Amino acid sequence: MLEAQTGHGPTRELVTGATGLVGMYRLAWRLERGWPTAALRRAGSNVDRVADFLKGRLGQDFEEAWAGLEWFEADLSDVVGLQDAMKDCQRVFHAAGRVSFRTGDEAQLKAVNQTGTANVVNAALGAGVTRLFHVSSVAALGRSTEGRGPVHEDSDWAEGVGASPYGVSKRAAEMEAWRAEAEGMELIVVNPTIILGDARYAESSGMVYRRVSKARRYYPAGGNGFVGASDLIRVMAALDEAADSGQPGILGERFVVSSEDLSYRELMGWVAQGLGVEAPVKPLSGWMLGVVWRAATLWGFLSGKPAQLTRDMAKNTRIQHRYNTSKVRGALPGFEFTPIQEVIKETTRDGLSR
Repeated sequence: MLEAQTGHGPTRELVTGATGLVGMYRLAWRLERGWPTAALRRAGSNVDRVADFLKGRLGQDFEEAWAGLEWFEADLSDVVGLQDAMKDCQRVFHAAGRVSFRTGDEAQLKAVNQTGTANVVNAALGAGVTRLFHVSSVAALGRSTEGRGPVHEDSDWAEGVGASPYGVSKRAAEMEAWRAEAEGMELIVVNPTIILGDARYAESSGMVYRRVSKARRYYPAGGNGFVGASDLIRVMAALDEAADSGQPGILGERFVVSSEDLSYRELMGWVAQGLGVEAPVKPLSGWMLGVVWRAATLWGFLSGKPAQLTRDMAKNTRIQHRYNTSKVRGALPGFEFTPIQEVIKETTRDGLSR
């Protein structure tokens, strides 16, 4: 039988994006502790996979926890529905958002990430929510390009320098979250790098697993930062607890969250090992990427569909992005991230069944 544990978080919380990767891991964290939780989903979203995921995490406690989880159906454009979902909630964990790097998706990115976050903030203010936890992205920060140091919380932002439409929308979403703080709400913002979770879920970073599973020979020449979904939730929980204890430097701050900076070759090699397929062995050269993005652009023009690869996306895969996580490590002394190789072993354990 689940018993509510003491410590941070036992007050009621609404999790937005509850059917997404980060949202599911947050639900598991709270339900394991018996904390009262509400979950937001859009019409038609896949709640069954959330149930399957939680069964694996909660075991014999699943039925009781699932019965106590209250679902609300509303999208981020529905301020009234959002406010209803936030009734009696002291906290909102805002993980809902859209991830896309395709051309033609700018309007949807703005509608979901920027306007949607504005609606979440307005609803939270109206519902009397005390604390907002905003899951942003390193894409909302200045970029690490050739000749520049690692990205950190105060990296210079310039829309014309390495910023994708997704990054622009996440930056604008953060500005809405900071407005909540200006109007008196407690706020903690995290900017994770690429999040690696259960490989059975295909969207967002789960595409990494699917691409490797096809045993293609080529890998991008650059690299990026990566963090396990479980570690991201542990970091956010620790920040939450530190804020509750009165530790300074937590509320009203943003934190870059990343376990390791890795080359794509390293990462894809470990994923291939976890999935039991051949690892890619040849780097994608600049001319190859040039051919591919031009072909994708032409096909997009002829088909009327968004190009799956743009010039900026191709260029980005050749950069080794680096991240400075000294701020979050300083705020949480003693916190240890799980090595990404171990994260991949765990997240590929059940294969790609979904």
